[in-house]
Amino acid sequence: MVAADQAVGDPAVKVAAAIDQLRGVHIEAMSAAEKSALGQRLDRAWDTLYDHPDAAKKAILAVLATERDDGFLLVDLANLLTTLDPRSLEAAAGGLSRADVTAHPSGTFHAASRMAAGRCGACLPAVIRILEIEDAHTQIEQHALPIDPQLMLTFTLGQYGDDAIGPVSAKLASDNCVVRGNAALALGLLQPRSIPGEIRRIAAGDPCDEARRKAWIALGLLDDPLLAGSATARLESSPKPSKDERLGIVLGLASSFSPAARKPLQALAADPEADVASAAKEGLDGFEEMEKNMAQVKMQRASGPSPKRSKVLRRIEKAVKEGRIELEGGAGDLLAALTAADIPLLNRARALVLGRLSDECLYEYYPLTYAVRALRRYLAPPGEPPMDRD
Repeated sequence: MVAADQAVGDPAVKVAAAIDQLRGVHIEAMSAAEKSALGQRLDRAWDTLYDHPDAAKKAILAVLATERDDGFLLVDLANLLTTLDPRSLEAAAGGLSRADVTAHPSGTFHAASRMAAGRCGACLPAVIRILEIEDAHTQIEQHALPIDPQLMLTFTLGQYGDDAIGPVSAKLASDNCVVRGNAALALGLLQPRSIPGEIRRIAAGDPCDEARRKAWIALGLLDDPLLAGSATARLESSPKPSKDERLGIVLGLASSFSPAARKPLQALAADPEADVASAAKEGLDGFEEMEKNMAQVKMQRASGPSPKRSKVLRRIEKAVKEGRIELEGGAGDLLAALTAADIPLLNRARALVLGRLSDECLYEYYPLTYAVRALRRYLAPPGEPPMDRD
């Protein structure tokens, strides 16, 4: 009797029982009520594991090293390990690398974003698995920040900056529709020096509607000089692109700095689908604002080198070290002081500020990203190719 009571109170026994509560979960087959009940069950299991961190870590490492089939279990334990012991990110990545990550989309996002925030270079192959997730259906709870598919990629692969460009580019040739589309969109966010020709091919004729939609958005984010012409040709093609693809074309055109995007946007403003027409009109309004802002920046730049340049550079260098930056004048101050030669430094800064995994860091990330795009395309010196082309 005493031995039985001791077993019940043994942390290893409690931890093993908690881990058993994570086994055999198949979210995709559950009703809303079943998911709610599962959430309560998982909360209790995690509470037990948090209460016994040493025993939990030992047991989790053992499961991650041996489990092969239970995708949800692997992802959930990898996710838990990233919070329980941030020094064990590589072990968590090993489990995530072997899992069916689609069995637990939200867990995959949270595990991958923490690996990236931990500057775990060895974890990148595991973090790349985020490309398999169509929508994480989650939020960063501490900040009540919903994670849409674009933020999902931003907070994971975006933190690796230029280091992620090669591995993500390789996924453009995937036989998985979701992976192709996400890879294209991720490259739009990563801002590589050259525009992969495969993104243009996906936009023009990929058999997957969602992949085409994301590729159009990526071409806008990359300020593809061929975008307006390609979009016009696609809109005039037969069969007509679907509503979702047309929305992607609108978002791509509206993201572009090119005045040539106005013409196809004007055509889309008369689209029979209200959502498409409304988005196109918003894009045209955005052009007015963008051109006004860029005119002011050009006037500032025309007067010669900014006296604030050294101060701005010091702020960005500090951001690379500390993962945060104060931007009093937003992207305008950056554009008045910097040149295209500063883009690598800006790219490092915008990747590193994301490590805070918050809505606050996005207020720094977006102006830094806007500056990269404007310097590369809109403010490039006349006669100088703003971007290499594949």
